[in-house]
Amino acid sequence: MHGLILRFILSLGNVFFSLILGAVALGFFWYYDEETTLQLFRWASSFRERFLLGHFPARYEVIIRALVEERQIVYMGFVLLTRFIVGLLFMLVARFVVGSKPQHELPI
Repeated sequence: MHGLILRFILSLGNVFFSLILGAVALGFFWYYDEETTLQLFRWASSFRERFLLGHFPARYEVIIRALVEERQIVYMGFVLLTRFIVGLLFMLVARFVVGSKPQHELPI
């Protein structure tokens, strides 16, 4: 039972860490490269408009427009990118620190 609770807390910590790291990455990117950040927000705006272009009834489009904004799209992009980079770093660290121990093969 304790292992299940620990896994749950670790997974929540991982998500929380990713959200914070994504926000920090967006802040650094915005501080050091305003022009590219502005282009990202413009791209997110055009992506949102193309996504909503006549595919949904007006009733649902109003809700989607209220919930999905350009800043959320850009922020989620940074969160996904930082999760990918951190995952690669963890994979490399695990490979070189733990080493490549031979895996026991199970009989078929």
